[in-house]
Amino acid sequence: MRLWISLCLMALVCPQVGMAETSKDLVELLPTGYINWTKGVLEAKGCYPLENPSVRDAGSQQLNPLAHQLACENALNTLKQVRMDATRNVAHTLSINAAIGAKVKQMADTAPVVQEVSLPNGTYEVTVRVNLLGGFAQLMLPEEIKQVEPVKAMPSANRSGVKPAIPAGEVVHTGLIVDARGIGAKPAMVPLLVDENGKQVYGSAFVSREYAVQFGMCEYVQWSDGVYAHVRVAPNPLKVKGLRTLSERKCDIVISNADAANLRDASAHLGFLKECRVIIVLD
Repeated sequence: MRLWISLCLMALVCPQVGMAETSKDLVELLPTGYINWTKGVLEAKGCYPLENPSVRDAGSQQLNPLAHQLACENALNTLKQVRMDATRNVAHTLSINAAIGAKVKQMADTAPVVQEVSLPNGTYEVTVRVNLLGGFAQLMLPEEIKQVEPVKAMPSANRSGVKPAIPAGEVVHTGLIVDARGIGAKPAMVPLLVDENGKQVYGSAFVSREYAVQFGMCEYVQWSDGVYAHVRVAPNPLKVKGLRTLSERKCDIVISNADAANLRDASAHLGFLKECRVIIVLD
């Protein structure tokens, strides 16, 4: 019950992060579309000449089915390029699992239209959007991400609008911010943090599946002054610096042994990693 309540509270807050916070979205442009790693969505467009240019201003009633088909095809091709981790993308999974491939194609084919516009050059442009969280994440996230028993609810400013009192002499962290700027790190659905000895400090074994499916294992953003007050990690996040990425593994970030020790100590009794209260700042 406590887990369900906590999920509902996060559901009310997290979708509004892009509007409520000043952090900048991390967007990856691809030939067939773009991935917004901050919001956990991708969009793709399809353009096709109108059969009758004289009706180009008629609006959505004149949606060209070929433009829509092209948008869905581009959405599927963009989905295939989404990184699952440092060594695999969605296309890799689809190549070895026909059942998952069929479901992902259906998601692309039924992606909701978010914009339809008649262009001055006589073509009709359709934009579709696919959510990388929810059903897609449930389908694609590795099986080793399990449901974790409910943990003690974390104090957070977004629960009641009032910052909770922190016991004297005890530093209570409510989330994690990884500053990975300048090291060439890339976003992925299943990121990995390791210490300088290669020992994991955050990854698929540290999170509860419910949170990973609904909110993603982390939220990627670009730097802004408001990142430390981001609702996902507020009011008192632990901040660590990414030193480098692992060799040939641009999605896996190395932090210092000292930062790793602080993280292990903080997460041992708070459980914010299980709730995926993690932000990774990239260039």
